[in-house]
Amino acid sequence: MAAKSAAKMGRNAPHIPTPRKISLQISVMRRIGLSLDCSAGVMCLRGWFVQWFVNLLPICQQNQEQSTLRQTMPRVLLTGFGPFGSHDVNPTELIVESFPPLIPIKNPFGRGSSEMSIEKHVLSVDEYGSRWAANELASREWDAILHLGLCGECKQPRIELLAEDVLDMRIPDNSGRQINAAMLSGTGDLKAAVPVKKWGIEDWEVDIELSKDAGRYICNETYYRTLEALQTHKFAIPCLFLHLPPVEHLSVKEASKLVRRVLAHMLYKPSIQVAAGIFTSESGFLAMKRGEDEPKSGKWEFPGGTVERDESPEDALLRELQEELSVEASIIKKAGIWTHTYPFLHVEIHGFLVETENLDNLQMSVHSEMKWISSSEGLNLDWLEADIPIVEDLLKRRY
Repeated sequence: MAAKSAAKMGRNAPHIPTPRKISLQISVMRRIGLSLDCSAGVMCLRGWFVQWFVNLLPICQQNQEQSTLRQTMPRVLLTGFGPFGSHDVNPTELIVESFPPLIPIKNPFGRGSSEMSIEKHVLSVDEYGSRWAANELASREWDAILHLGLCGECKQPRIELLAEDVLDMRIPDNSGRQINAAMLSGTGDLKAAVPVKKWGIEDWEVDIELSKDAGRYICNETYYRTLEALQTHKFAIPCLFLHLPPVEHLSVKEASKLVRRVLAHMLYKPSIQVAAGIFTSESGFLAMKRGEDEPKSGKWEFPGGTVERDESPEDALLRELQEELSVEASIIKKAGIWTHTYPFLHVEIHGFLVETENLDNLQMSVHSEMKWISSSEGLNLDWLEADIPIVEDLLKRRY
């Protein structure tokens, strides 16, 4: 379950468009003069064409609904860095400059395709370069931001999931600045909101790592400044940092192909199934608070988790309850299905009423607190947004 986040299209409009409801069947028939009237026994080509077109409409609508793209062409900021230190050539500069202004992309999670506009910028390896994207955010219309950086000691690419609140420069930057053991803001580390773990990168042609160490140099500083600005402006724009190894481990051509794939995954949103367990008693229903080390720590939710590939929601729930609470549970019945769309993720929650003989001996491994909810005061808790409709239904004594 993902985090609550402010949306952006332009400056204040929702990031995800709602397709207009129009009668395409009637519109097309009137536009090109088709009719469904046919003489008996005669094949009506016009009628066949209209029926074929109408059958196609659900597919067209599905393509729209699965995309996070705006109805105008999406614009992406792609940045790299120039040479620095002992690196006379920075491959990220070559990769960025190799991209055309427009490229086609396909929905990696389903049907649909589009074109995206690439704004390219090679950042200077200094404080000015680290702040450039952050300073430009308020006046630009980007739908995604992807920073590229060189990791000299890496042998495979890494998607950075965390920007640390630290600056500890091993060598001076290109402006001669060298700061050690300093904080960038003093407010703490920043996590990427993009659900990269739902991308299925284990099936990609190129081996790629998920990392929480973007270094202590300009790469991390740039990532931090951009994420900080997005948070300040409350813009729900997907932003990631991709560290690339030297060209002897990944050629410019291979890296460019990988960048395209990452951008496609950033612009389209994955859809996941989640299984949620609802324990009930005379005291109400059970709510769990996410632990400090969990994504969106401090949020309240129902126990459960993501339905894995080739797994039913029922099997996923029993597995998750065992992993999270060390309890053997049984399913009483299915309570319902709830859906919610976050800025970067669509969630389908399968809720089940569950029971166990060990309710008084639950052992929390990923949660920090549990609480029985029996009144509307329970809605005052800081719930995951996707779980709120379930809470409301339970408080109405629907089950």
